[in-house]
Amino acid sequence: MGPKTTDTPDRPEEVARYRTLINLPPWLDRLSARVARWPWSIIIILAALLMLFYSILTSDFYRRALVFVTDDPRLSTDQFTSVVYDVRGPDGEISRVRGIVTGSEGDEVIIQTQPEVLVRIPQGDIGQLTCEPPADNGCPVGATATVVRSRISGRLLREDAGRFDIATDTGEVVQVRKIAANQETQVRTPEGCSATPNGTCQIALDLLPERPENIYSGAVTESDAEAIVVQTAQAEYTQVNTAAIVDVVNAQPAVCALNNIKACDEGIFLTLGVTFLAFSVAVVLGLIFGLMRLSSNPVLYNVSTVYVEVIRGVPLLVILLFVNFALAPWLRDSFPALVPGVSAAILVMGVLLAAYYVLTRWPVRRAEPVAFLQPIVLTVTVTGMLLVVVTFLGANSDLAPVLRGILGLSFGYGAFLAELFRAGIQSIGKGQTEAARSLGMNYLQSMRFVILPQAFRVVLPPLGNEFIAILKDTSLLVILALPELTQKARLFAADTFRPFEAYITIGALYLVMTLFLSFLVRTVERRVSLPR
Repeated sequence: MGPKTTDTPDRPEEVARYRTLINLPPWLDRLSARVARWPWSIIIILAALLMLFYSILTSDFYRRALVFVTDDPRLSTDQFTSVVYDVRGPDGEISRVRGIVTGSEGDEVIIQTQPEVLVRIPQGDIGQLTCEPPADNGCPVGATATVVRSRISGRLLREDAGRFDIATDTGEVVQVRKIAANQETQVRTPEGCSATPNGTCQIALDLLPERPENIYSGAVTESDAEAIVVQTAQAEYTQVNTAAIVDVVNAQPAVCALNNIKACDEGIFLTLGVTFLAFSVAVVLGLIFGLMRLSSNPVLYNVSTVYVEVIRGVPLLVILLFVNFALAPWLRDSFPALVPGVSAAILVMGVLLAAYYVLTRWPVRRAEPVAFLQPIVLTVTVTGMLLVVVTFLGANSDLAPVLRGILGLSFGYGAFLAELFRAGIQSIGKGQTEAARSLGMNYLQSMRFVILPQAFRVVLPPLGNEFIAILKDTSLLVILALPELTQKARLFAADTFRPFEAYITIGALYLVMTLFLSFLVRTVERRVSLPR
């Protein structure tokens, strides 16, 4: 072997010689040493995020994408629930009430049956204006006006055989029927351009004054040199006594807002909700099957081993597809008929197992009452819980798509968390268990007060990583057509033909959430870690 050659000096005198050859000034040497110690990875990520969010805030398309994928949340709203009620009137007749619940007063529910309709018309688009009472200079606020719109111009967003969708300079998107416009005089800029979702085609149309859709009548709410705003329909409200509601035909959350958070069920809100629910169920499953993996009972050990090995060997996407398209239809169509037999089998097994524990531990019932009662109580509790779950699934066998996604993610990640908890518990020395037993603790007490608190410190970092992983894997729910973050971005990209803005926006949102969770996990880890 020849002598070892390297371009990097490894002896102190060689390092000093190389530094002498560079010959940096002392102040620059100190500055470079300080700059080299800066957290450059964090600085680069923050700089990229700042540039990205600056683009989102200053670009119309990025802003539209952000609003769409976040379900357009508002600070507050008075439109809480869109309802359809069958209501019994004073004469005993039943009538149907449709509208949006805006509030309540005692036993009365306030429903908006007709929303307010405001039309803003630029002064240059007005062909004829009639006021009542007549006015010399325009129509004052409060007067009744009839406005004939003679033209419209703006960005052409969509066009089909019967209509144009035009975004005007006021920010409104107006639908114009082709039979209500003179298409021969239309002007497009650039000439001959077609409709595009980003509005690169400008269009100006002359409207036919005799068409009723071009005539607006109502009270004037705003009037200035630029435009006139006409209220073509007033908001109408009705109060319904809750005792008079015979049937709730339909009730859906209306507007997403902080004071109506139940309406925020799409986009980033659905992603976060599914993440927290699926991870909570996965932690419970992981802890149960992790303890079963440590059990000396061969039945519990083998059942948990089969679950862990099978689920970990199947891709999560396949599990989601199986739950949604195979398991859920089977539960809906076949499981209700099997509920009586399954419940009877669980009950018989629970009774036999409890009887086994009674017979085998009867001699120690006086000397060790806790050891005698503990397995019996546990058996009864588990049997009761299984009966409740089976009965619930039988009565609610048609799982909603969101529940299917949560179920698939929970079962998929439960297997990984089971191994995580098993490894964490086994990392605690056997002396801890022996010390707990010497203090008179039984198995459950030693696990609760001695082993699990120490194991929690061990598994916390990987547990946080699994939480971040399940947050990112909620994007797989796009295959189930759930309107979570990725699906909303996909719909926006398909609607606007601008995938770059859509996917960059959700990528930034995912990155912000994962960075925040990583920081939170590290903070909690430092607080619960033992001093060294």
